[in-house]
Amino acid sequence: MSGFENIEAALGAEPVKTLVGGGIPQNAIITKVDPVPLTDEKLEKDLKSDYEVVRDNLRELVDMGKNALDGVIHVAQEGDSPRAYEVVAQMIKTLSETNRELMDLHNRVKSIRKIDQSVTNNTTTNQSIYVGSTKELQDIINSARSSTKAFDNRPDVRQTIQDDKDA
Repeated sequence: MSGFENIEAALGAEPVKTLVGGGIPQNAIITKVDPVPLTDEKLEKDLKSDYEVVRDNLRELVDMGKNALDGVIHVAQEGDSPRAYEVVAQMIKTLSETNRELMDLHNRVKSIRKIDQSVTNNTTTNQSIYVGSTKELQDIINSARSSTKAFDNRPDVRQTIQDDKDA
């Protein structure tokens, strides 16, 4: 029993189905949905589309606010009411805040892009270790003076060098 029988009877409502666990009806079909992995392209696309929507909304609010401000100023001048002038002042303040939000939107997008670039560009390798012989390292550093350079054009010597490296 749910304890609401009297209310359900008075309202002519059907009793609520028994819920299992976290409020899921017993006859509900439960499926597991795997989240879509986020890629850099998807994030950039979402950032761009969200930016455009927010920018359009803020610009529309500014335009509507300008029209409303003109009407409120006209009413305030006709009535000479202090309250009307107070409303004008509040509307001017709201419009200036909306304009500030529009400019902050640009700064936020720039900072998001700057963070993305700084994360990807900062790769410093410290304490690198070379695993190999001194002869191989010298061949890598100065290939013009390489000890194997003189033999590179002879196929029999090249095969012998390759066999030595594989062993």
